Amino acid sequence: METGNGTASGGRTWAAAAGLAVEDGTTATKGMVQWPRFMATLLLGFLLVALSCTLFNWWSAGPLQLQPLIVVVISAGFHIPLIPGAILTFFLAYIYDLSSGGPMGLQMTSYVVVFCLCKLAERKLEINSWPFQMAAVCLLSLVRQALVMLGMVLVQGMEDPQLDNLWAIPGHAILVALTAPIFFGLLDWLIKLISRLSPTARRKRD
Repeated sequence: METGNGTASGGRTWAAAAGLAVEDGTTATKGMVQWPRFMATLLLGFLLVALSCTLFNWWSAGPLQLQPLIVVVISAGFHIPLIPGAILTFFLAYIYDLSSGGPMGLQMTSYVVVFCLCKLAERKLEINSWPFQMAAVCLLSLVRQALVMLGMVLVQGMEDPQLDNLWAIPGHAILVALTAPIFFGLLDWLIKLISRLSPTARRKRD
């Protein structure tokens, strides 16, 4: 007869085989989804997409606009496994693409490329300290903006008005990099909050 512990063990075995894990306060196995992080990334990413069309537009200075969604994508690239992280990035970038008003697919492609670059870098690097976070955000923001500009040239030709604002690309990268620790910190806080509210954490407290 299978006991309750056996059932729980079987559930964990099935979850491990599927590449899914519920974070229970212990160190998560590499390659497995930590659900509090996944949910926090989804929620914060969705919020930042919404703010990109409203609040961040009001704070823009000409072509310079704060677009911190790249912080969420970079965090996903370094901390969420490939398949669920790619699905999450694709979903958030697709929503951002719909709201940006530009040619469909440009923003989405650029964010997916950034995510893939982070997955490659994740094998050798970590971004647990704010200097590395800022450097990664600055560099990958430049890459993303270059990809978007290249796409605009291919789609609309050299007459695209955005090409007159090429000077804003490094300024944008610096702006996002300087604010990156704030959004990394907000994401970490949200992960801890979701972990505390999870059923597993409540059962442990009881």
